[in-house]
Amino acid sequence: MKVLQFIPSLRAADGGTTTYMQQLAPALGQLCELHVCALSGANGDYVTLTGCLVHTISASVRHIGRMRREWMELLANVQPDVVHINCCWLPQIALVTRWTDQWRAVRTSAVKLILTPHGMLEPWIIARHYWTRKVPAIWLYQRKAVRRCDLLIATANEERDHLLQLGWNRRVALVKNGIDVAAVTPKTHWNTPHDLLFMSRIHPKKGLEILLEALANVRAAGTSAKNLTLTVAGTGETDYIRQLHQRVEALGLADAVRFVGAVYGAEKWQLIRSADAVILPSYSENYGLIVAESLAAGTPVITTTGTPWKSLQTARCGWWVMADAPSVTQALTELLQCTESQMEEMGQRARSLAEKDCSITAKVRELYQLYLANN
Repeated sequence: MKVLQFIPSLRAADGGTTTYMQQLAPALGQLCELHVCALSGANGDYVTLTGCLVHTISASVRHIGRMRREWMELLANVQPDVVHINCCWLPQIALVTRWTDQWRAVRTSAVKLILTPHGMLEPWIIARHYWTRKVPAIWLYQRKAVRRCDLLIATANEERDHLLQLGWNRRVALVKNGIDVAAVTPKTHWNTPHDLLFMSRIHPKKGLEILLEALANVRAAGTSAKNLTLTVAGTGETDYIRQLHQRVEALGLADAVRFVGAVYGAEKWQLIRSADAVILPSYSENYGLIVAESLAAGTPVITTTGTPWKSLQTARCGWWVMADAPSVTQALTELLQCTESQMEEMGQRARSLAEKDCSITAKVRELYQLYLANN
């Protein structure tokens, strides 16, 4: 079977979807002939993928003829059995979907068209800039693009339910994301908690304002929290990061919060292992890859009900709370009451949960079976 995956970007700075493709490609490439296509990057700073052939097409809608020609040539050369589109909202993604639908319409053999929105059709995302950005996109191209697909793939139960409620395409399957847990070296030492880590794309939906307010609350509540620190690792829009710096100053957290920018590779894993807890206070996540990575490293996690990680609560390796400052404050307060031995027990349960629920190998087999079932 030949599979052509399209993803708008393979830049490391673009966060979770790039990491998802890095995890997916080696495993999926063992089951099929895998091709991955992205829009050409201006800086040429794409990550390296293994297990597949990587292609690029023009990214500029101002040269739409060139983009269409390059995509149609790629389809003709690869002759895929499945075209799997990733992400939403960019007009280039909708164009690729439409051109694929046109190309397969004249084929004698079936070609399946699949979309994984990666949480980009979640209610919180649709509501953001609803009238100025989402409504025009919905009416011009986004709803049509979703309807063209034979199957939508959700990565969490909540996302599946939301896609069905949206009603643009009711053919929805569930395949959760995963990571190569066996390749992650777990931590071997735990402390009484004092070092927190936020590691993700820096974006309003990630809820960093909630975390900063909660951190200020617990530090003001007693001397036991005075040494509590937060490392913020990630990149985002300059103006928004400037606002966060201003918020840190206003809350009196200048001595407690440090922004280190994007980190990758060994430095990334060192940060995850050295943190006492990783916090992802998002309003909306279809998965939250950093949660799985932290669990695999044996680092407890605090996240919100905007993420699909209720299992943290049931497995007793973290906190799953409402996406508001009082709830995160309470979670931090409870974290600070943990002893070193309790942190170690949570960390070991975290690793066990990752091994049980986060293996990329099992998830890729589920995806491949969907390819076969829909081929």
